[in-house]
Amino acid sequence: MDLAGLSRWVRDAERSRDEAYSMVEGDGFGEIAREELQREVYRRRRVMYELENVPRVVTARPEMILVIHDAVKATYECRIFYKEPRPAGVVEQASVVAAIENILELRSDADPVVRLISEKVEEFHAFRSKLSEDGAPAPQRRVFYANEL
Repeated sequence: MDLAGLSRWVRDAERSRDEAYSMVEGDGFGEIAREELQREVYRRRRVMYELENVPRVVTARPEMILVIHDAVKATYECRIFYKEPRPAGVVEQASVVAAIENILELRSDADPVVRLISEKVEEFHAFRSKLSEDGAPAPQRRVFYANEL
C-alpha cells in the first residue's frame, strides 16, 4: 500500500467516525461506538505518520565486483568495490562455494548487494562451465564493472 492508499484508509476511518456522531444523541452505546471509532482513527493516523517518517535507506551500488575462482577450495572469492566514501556496514567480501545450488541460495538474501553477487557469480560460473565443456581453459577471474551491474 502506498501513501495515497494509506491516506484513503485513514479517511475511511474518519468518515465512519463522523457518521457515528449522529448515533450519539441518545444512548450510551452510541457514545461507546463513537469512542471506539475515534481510537481507530488515531491508530490509523499513527501508522500513516510512522510510515511517512521512515527514513529512506539508500543502498550503495558497487562500482566493481571482482570474482576469483579458487580451484583448491572450490569457491568463488568476491571483492566488492564502492566509490569513496564507502558506506558503513556494506558487504565488501564474500565467499561462495562453486556449486550452482550454493550460488542460487544467495538469490534470496535480504541484502541487495549479496543478491547481485549471486547473479554475477552465477554468470561467471556458467561461462567457466561452458568453456570447460568445450575443452578450452577457463579464466580464473572476472571483473564486473558498474555498467554491467
